[in-house]
Amino acid sequence: MSIVLPRIGDCMSLLRVLQFLLLFWLFYNLVKAVGNLLRRSASPPEPEKTRDGEEMVQDPYCGTYVPRSLAVKKVIEGQTLYFCSEECRDAYRHSH
Repeated sequence: MSIVLPRIGDCMSLLRVLQFLLLFWLFYNLVKAVGNLLRRSASPPEPEKTRDGEEMVQDPYCGTYVPRSLAVKKVIEGQTLYFCSEECRDAYRHSH
């Protein structure tokens, strides 16, 4: 029984292919990370007003911000409250 050892040239070719794949993987991840950073820094912060300049109001039950014109309005104990939906309004009334 004889042992067949791979030739040195075959090992070098395999190492070059592995080196190329490693460099490609590193370059791909670097480009992806830079793209993510640029995308995050380019996104604007959450607006306090809509594009038309309308004031945003916070739902006291779930904390969601909605434009005042789209909010469900309810006067409770003399205080005007704004809700994102009728479900939140009803849930707030039942909890208070």
